[in-house]
Order: sequence, then C-alpha cells, then structure tokens
Amino acid sequence: MEHIDFLSHEQVCELTGAKIKARQIAILKANGIPHTIKASGWPCVIAANLMPHMKQKIEAPSEWRPRKAS
Repeated sequence: MEHIDFLSHEQVCELTGAKIKARQIAILKANGIPHTIKASGWPCVIAANLMPHMKQKIEAPSEWRPRKAS
C-alpha cells in the first residue's frame, strides 16, 4: 500500500482562506475539491487531489469491437 500525503491543518486553512471548519468544508465543496471529514469534524484533503500530475493516469477505453466473427 502506498503512503498517502494529507494536507496539514495550516495548508487547508491556506487553501480555503478559512479557519472555521464549516467554512472550509463549504469552500472545498464549492470548488469541487475532493475531501473527507475526520471524526473531529475537520476536513481532510489528500495532497495528490490538488496536483494532476500525481494522480494515476486512467487508460482510455479502447474502441468497442463486436466479438462476433465477420
């Protein structure tokens, strides 16, 4: 299993420009930033979600071809 890097509380504050958890969550949702909520109620953001080059590349599906013999 790979190591997952999370943003620190200070980094989430800087990213959202908010220090109140409800406001941080609202800003993350409004900007479509994937996050989860910790048991403490604070949002948690995976660093790789903010850096497209770190995300796994998804292979495009190949062109559909029928299995039927022609």
